Amino acid sequence: MKSVYDKGKLVRKYRKELNWTQTKLAQEVNTSVTTISRVESGKSYPSDELMSRIQKVLQIKELSHPEYHLLNTQLTSWKQSINRRNYATANKYYKELKKFPITHFYSQIITYTWCNFQHALNQFQIDVAGKFLESAQKYADTLTPANNYPFHKSIGLYYLLLDHIKEAFTYLNIATNQNPNMYEKDGDIHLYYALAYDKIGQTLCSVSYASTALSIFQSTLNQPNILLSRIIKIKSSLRSQLPIQDILQELHTILDNYTSIHRNYIFYLLGTAYLKNNDFESALKYCRKAIYNEKMIPLKVIYIFFNAFIYALLEDKEMALDLIDGGKSLNKNKKYDYYFYLLKGIIQRIHGSESYRNKIINEIIPYFQLTGNSLDVKYCHAILGDIYYKKRVYKEAADNFYVFPKNYYISELLAKYPQK
Repeated sequence: MKSVYDKGKLVRKYRKELNWTQTKLAQEVNTSVTTISRVESGKSYPSDELMSRIQKVLQIKELSHPEYHLLNTQLTSWKQSINRRNYATANKYYKELKKFPITHFYSQIITYTWCNFQHALNQFQIDVAGKFLESAQKYADTLTPANNYPFHKSIGLYYLLLDHIKEAFTYLNIATNQNPNMYEKDGDIHLYYALAYDKIGQTLCSVSYASTALSIFQSTLNQPNILLSRIIKIKSSLRSQLPIQDILQELHTILDNYTSIHRNYIFYLLGTAYLKNNDFESALKYCRKAIYNEKMIPLKVIYIFFNAFIYALLEDKEMALDLIDGGKSLNKNKKYDYYFYLLKGIIQRIHGSESYRNKIINEIIPYFQLTGNSLDVKYCHAILGDIYYKKRVYKEAADNFYVFPKNYYISELLAKYPQK
């Protein structure tokens, strides 16, 4: 049964929606103003008869549905399954609770909002998550630090998935600074930091945060999160000097022993590792598997770009351009719009043109700087450095290489597709 406080909040909400005073409501249900005041403040239980009259005159929907108690129980279970990344269970509760109007959850609207927001983020449904962003930001701004922590953390993840790294760090840091005790015990936020640092190329920080997340989840025997922590740690390690064979072995061990929603991402990481090992055939094999099986469009776009990049290195121009066009038709992420533009221009050998260089200098680099994608800024300077070097404009080449020295893959790619 709803607590007296929950019922009081409902009475107050519906009374105000009718623009009634407590006196007006008291008159309508034949009781005293003091009684209504005590009911709304949660200081006393109304009798069943009085509550029935109040419910009837105010038309309180939540109290007219016998299933409301079950909904609250399901909502709690949904939140737990989201926290533990039990995706199948979370999807089941999402589908069940989606059938009911939002008014059914008035007494737990904060929890309901967070669950919808975080569930969409876990599914990489950025557009769906965006529908709850305004409410999430409102609660992040108005709730006490003890209660707004999950909202700040989730908003950080939202911007992280959009590749707005500066905004992501802003919200993650707010959550951390306002709630240091919660931060210390929270594996999720350490995972988010690991991803953020990986995106800007700070490998040591990324591996450190992923390791801390792994330790936290191991202490609670949270297997789905343990697996995700291992995967993110491996991803970060691909930028390190660890022997590539050790990384390949660990990825294959995970692939052979676990069936999870992350399977396609493991295929992608295997492709990345094999490319680093100069095994193009194996890199393509696992990348194709990732693309073929992936249902989440943002991840599919990442895999498609990587596949196009491999074909470009293999000088299969036609296949690379077909993949780029396919990826662009699916993509909604501005970062990957620029990725596809940069790669396509190189393959078509127009990267020596003034318009290509100007777009990098005046549009792409400023965007990456604005969003905090510092590693992408460096890649752009590596491309410009190589372009100017081939043109024998050595001062411009040196200026760009000063920001980011020559990159092996970029130099190899540009060598295969000389400027027209």
